[in-house]
Amino acid sequence: MNDKLYKRGPTVAEIATYTGYGTATVDRVINDRPGVREKTRHKVMVAIQQLQGRHENSAIQPVKRIAFICDAGSSFIRLIESEIRKYITAHHEYLFTFDSIPNVQVDSERFSTLIQQRAKTSDGIILVSRDELKVNRAVRNTVDRGVPVICLTTDLPNSRRSAYVGLDPLSTGATAAWLMGRMLPRVSGKILLLFSASYRTQEEREIGFRRVLRAEFPHLHILERMNVNDEAENACLSVKKYLSEHEPMAGIYNMAGGNRGVAQALAEYGLSGKVLFIGHELSHHTRKLLEQGEMDIVLGHDVQQEIAHCIMLIERFRSGDTCNDIKTTLQVFNKKSWFN
Repeated sequence: MNDKLYKRGPTVAEIATYTGYGTATVDRVINDRPGVREKTRHKVMVAIQQLQGRHENSAIQPVKRIAFICDAGSSFIRLIESEIRKYITAHHEYLFTFDSIPNVQVDSERFSTLIQQRAKTSDGIILVSRDELKVNRAVRNTVDRGVPVICLTTDLPNSRRSAYVGLDPLSTGATAAWLMGRMLPRVSGKILLLFSASYRTQEEREIGFRRVLRAEFPHLHILERMNVNDEAENACLSVKKYLSEHEPMAGIYNMAGGNRGVAQALAEYGLSGKVLFIGHELSHHTRKLLEQGEMDIVLGHDVQQEIAHCIMLIERFRSGDTCNDIKTTLQVFNKKSWFN
């Protein structure tokens, strides 16, 4: 073992991971620059002291092995994988595995077995998964063995998972409804909902969306909800099928993936910019759709920050700390600006 590894001070990246702040914020605190709240400054200084103690005590080992397991649509899988690679570039002290399965190919039995297999060789698991009985059982078994499981983006509250990191989906759906109601003319209109498999985050987005629409904008009516399986091709076919059988809708709220397919269907019917289109996940593709006026609003979140939160929680669980869920900040993007 290299003694110098434990005698050196913690790096900026290590402090950022531990606190959940960005590296720029940590750097401002270390160099005593302005623009940092006192509460933030105090938290960073405490973290430095705690991490310094870990470096000086060779009996405390840092987390090394992290398993990402992701059941999602192909576009979200690519987004997560891209952000993981960015994180790995800056954090060579961790070893990562990444298992991804498009939701249309998921077999719950094999997926549950995969979780338990990864638990045998990992210090912690970061999991994106639908809410299913067998998955919940696998997570409970994993946590009971002492391996923390952090749910990312979509929660499994009945699984006894260690923590959840992500947005509050009820508030996110409510925000989508509020934006929909404020941006559309105050006349009777029809709204099309698009969803995917049994991900709790999408189910709760829908609850929040319906609640606000019903209370604040009763002139807007949800006529149909369509399953697009988080894929652009399915989304395109579903929206085109709807438009072939009905009058154009006033708005579309896509709670799932496949935004490019929705935009393609609207374009083929000459409805780009005429139907209010709200979706999720800021990526290269959705940013382009915003710039071209084919999407109106994208509800996003900082995936890189969320990954850092997940790893910080795993470290704390492994050191015996008790941790709470982390609700991250919703970011709303349109063509000209974005708001925290």
